[in-house]
Amino acid sequence: MNPIRMKKLESEIIRLISSAILEGKVKDPRVFLPSFHRIEISEDLKYAKVYFTALCNNNERKKLTQGLVSCAGFLSSLVGKNLHLHTNPKFSFVWDNHYIKSLEVNRLIDESAPKTLFEELHPEEQEEENKDTDFHEGDVRDDEDADHKSSDADGEVSEKEN
Repeated sequence: MNPIRMKKLESEIIRLISSAILEGKVKDPRVFLPSFHRIEISEDLKYAKVYFTALCNNNERKKLTQGLVSCAGFLSSLVGKNLHLHTNPKFSFVWDNHYIKSLEVNRLIDESAPKTLFEELHPEEQEEENKDTDFHEGDVRDDEDADHKSSDADGEVSEKEN
C-alpha cells in the first residue's frame, strides 16, 4: 500500500478508536481515557498493533490493557464499518514504553539545558516571579476581617472605626 495512504489510514484508525472511547461507545469500565500514540498496520491490513499510554499506576495499567483487549473485536468492526475496509484489522494493544522513555529524555534535556541569556542576565526577575506565586498566610483575609479593616491605595491595612 502507498505509504501516504497508510499514514492516513493509521491516523484515521487512532481517531476512530479514541472517539469511540470518548463518546462512551466502549462500555467496559476498565477502559478509561488512554492516549494512543502510534499504530503499526500489516500490509494486508489484517493486523494492527496499537501503542497507548495513560496516567495510571501498574495495577490500573493492567486493567486498562485487559479492557482494551476485551473490546478489540468491537473496535475492529467499528473501524471496518467506518472506513469501508474489506477485512477488519485484528487489534492488539501494547503499552508504549518508547513514549514514556521519550518523555523522560525530554525532561532530562530540559533540566540539563543551559539557562537562556535572559535568565543569566536577570536572575532577580526569576526570584520575583517565584515570590509572586508563593502563598502567605496574611494574603487572604476572612470576610469578618474585611468588615473591620480597609486598605488604602498603597496596600496598607488599617482598622475601621465603628
